[in-house]
This record gives sequence, C-alpha cells and structure tokens, in this order.
Amino acid sequence: MAIDSRVRNAARVAGAAAVLCLTLLTACGGQARDADGRTPSTTRSKTASPSPSAKGGAWKIAYSSKEDHAELRALSVASDRDAWAVGLAGDDWDKTFFVHYDGREWRDYDAAADLPKLSRLSLVELASSGPGNTWLFGTDNPVGTEDVTPAIARWDGSRWRDVPLPPRMTDQVKDAAVFAPDDVWLLTGTRAGELPGQWPVEEQTVWHWTGAHWTEVRLPARADAIAGRAPDDIWAVGSAPGAQVSTGSSPGRRAAPAAMHYDGRGWRLVPAPQFQPPANAGPGDDRSAVLNDVVAAGPDDVWTVGTQSYPGDDPNEGQDEAPVLAHWDGSRWEEGPTSDQLPGPRAVAPDGAHGLVFRWGRLRADGTYESIAKSPLLPGKTGQVTKFDRAQQLALGELVQVPDTHEVWGAGSIAAGGGGSELNFSHGVVVVYEVPGG
Repeated sequence: MAIDSRVRNAARVAGAAAVLCLTLLTACGGQARDADGRTPSTTRSKTASPSPSAKGGAWKIAYSSKEDHAELRALSVASDRDAWAVGLAGDDWDKTFFVHYDGREWRDYDAAADLPKLSRLSLVELASSGPGNTWLFGTDNPVGTEDVTPAIARWDGSRWRDVPLPPRMTDQVKDAAVFAPDDVWLLTGTRAGELPGQWPVEEQTVWHWTGAHWTEVRLPARADAIAGRAPDDIWAVGSAPGAQVSTGSSPGRRAAPAAMHYDGRGWRLVPAPQFQPPANAGPGDDRSAVLNDVVAAGPDDVWTVGTQSYPGDDPNEGQDEAPVLAHWDGSRWEEGPTSDQLPGPRAVAPDGAHGLVFRWGRLRADGTYESIAKSPLLPGKTGQVTKFDRAQQLALGELVQVPDTHEVWGAGSIAAGGGGSELNFSHGVVVVYEVPGG
C-alpha cells in the first residue's frame, strides 16, 4: 500500500534483505472527510536532512472492525467513494473478511459467496484502476501446513470473478499495477535475500494481462515492487548485481539498487542513486542496497524506498542497516533525505504535493519533516478507555493516496495487550490522514 497505476496497494512480506522498522503509533479516533482536491505544489527541496515540525496533522479512524481479534492486510482506494479492504480474523487468523466503502460507510461483504476460494487467504494484494475494476491477488496457506494455493480475482462493479493464473506462477505475489480490465502487471516470486548470482529466473519476470491471457516479460533486473500512473509510464524497482567484494563473511557480488521504466514499448534500466553509507559506518567496501517499494503520483513525482547494508563500527557485530529513499523528478533519480526521524519507511504513499507520507510522519516537498499526531484512543473490552487500554498501538501495513486528493488512507490494526490477558484486543482499522493546508 502504496499506489498502482493510479492506485496500487499491497500487503507485503518483507524480505531478509529489507529489514525495515514497523513503528507503531498510539491509536486515534474520528471520521474521514471529503478531500478538497486543490492543485498540488510542484516545488521540491534538495535539503540533505529533514527538519522536524509539529504541524503534521493526525490520523483519524474511518473504520474499526467489530471483531476484536482482527487486522486489515490490504487496501485499495479507487476513489474517495469506492474502496476495498481485506483482513484476517479469528484466534488462528484463519478467517478472511472483506469490507467495502461506498462513499457513505464501510460495510462487510461476503466475497466467498461470489467466489468460494476467497473464503481463506493468508496473503493478499489489492490493486485498482477505478470503480468497477479492483483486482485481488492472494494465497491460501492453511496454518500448520506447507500447502500454498494462489488466487486471482477481479471485482467488476457487481461481484468478484475468477481470473486464470499465469502459467508457472510462483506461490507468492509481490506487487501489482492495474490500468484497465485488460491491462494488468503482476510481480511474483520470493523476497528471500539470495545473492545476485543465486536469483532464479522468476525474480526477473513480470506477467502482463492483456484481457485474455498472461504474457511473460523479462525484466533487466530483479524487481520487488511496481507502480505507475499511466500504461506507458510504469516503474519497477529492486536490485541488480553490484560490486565484487572479496572481504567479509561471504565474498562475492553485492546487490545494487535497480530502477526500471516501461514507456509502452519496453523495459529499460534507469540509473539509480548509489547510496552512501552514514558517516558512522565502518571501513571497507562490503556494502549493498536494494529498493523495496515504489509509489507514483505523476510523471515527475515518483518515490522509492529501500535498505542499505554496510560495515558497522564494530567488526565483530556484523553489518548495520539503514533506510534509503529517492525521488524521480521527471529526468533523474535524486537521493532523498534520511535521518533518525525517518526510521525505515516501508509503507509509504505520496501526499499529493510532491511529498511522502509514512506511518508516523510526512516528508514535505521542501525537505521538512512533520510528525503525525496521536488522536483519541479506542474503547477496550469494557466499553471504556481503561489504564490497560491506554497502551494500545496503531500498526499500519498499507498506505494509499486517494486519487487526485491530498488525503492518505491506511490499513492495519489497533491492538492492546500481551501475556494472555482477557482484556487483549486487536481491531482491524482504516485510518485517514489529511495533508494540512492541502
């Protein structure tokens, strides 16, 4: 979660090469409001490190599940009047549930009545190009088994319908971009941290749906994420073989960041930043970097985030890791500002003003950083907010910009508890962030 074509969303499993923090916010309350749709600014700053600001607004709750052992894992927002979310519930997280937003309220939807295979999905990805064209990519991996069954379905405006799988499809869906009922791009494979020389062919494959069948397309590098705003302006990011390293615990080629662009005719590599390690990095050339996610707001407003590894200051402690991000301005990729205030952006979304929203804050186009404030807490099992309930936290695994607005929606959970307390709860939630002054 993140945008696709015009809206791209995902519930992803982070790989060993992408160790990114899941920072938790204290939960909040409120209702979503319509966006004003004002034209976004197009200025950006080349500030090297973001400055903090306390005027970043707050998350507001738009939906909270009735089930108190639940979480949302995927979100797709076709417009501010049409959205889908999918989550898991139950003591063993073995119950899949769907909720749909119609512009007025979120309602439960029995997707299994349309398509029985949607009754139990452990991993889910949603992507949409607009009302009447939302796609689901998922896998069923029953608890306690090694059986994995992939599934693809499409919401056509009236019901969920089955879509055939690509031939030789791997078990895991990484990401997808949807532009029309007959124009869908799908990344499959694993997010395991193999070295470049060990990548299977599938890691450099993207599948293209043309309305009747899937076509296999080879990419110039390994891809982990895909996004775009038009059928002839699509980005995929990941990694490619980098420098040969003879030192360290495992000599060989290290991963280098890779960005690939599709112009309607073919895919080509576009030079990506060669991120420099922090000043406190240890000596040596045993460094690598990968790009894990990409979000596109326009032809001159694309963000990618990832992770770099480098020698730590203590050689006995192995390698350290830090987040990296870069922005495409229409002509080149520029390394973005990172600091301790931006701890590992994984779920990200454009803010509609050439900035970027994280789970816990916003990087403005001028390089300043704004924290997203706390909001009122959810009542616990007693119906009140007790001392126990005040420890609740908001975890967001998916963020999506509402198309053509300065509004970002997030999906995840608000949870409190630990140690088996009967007061424990976890509610699946959709939260809304309105960019101040947007």
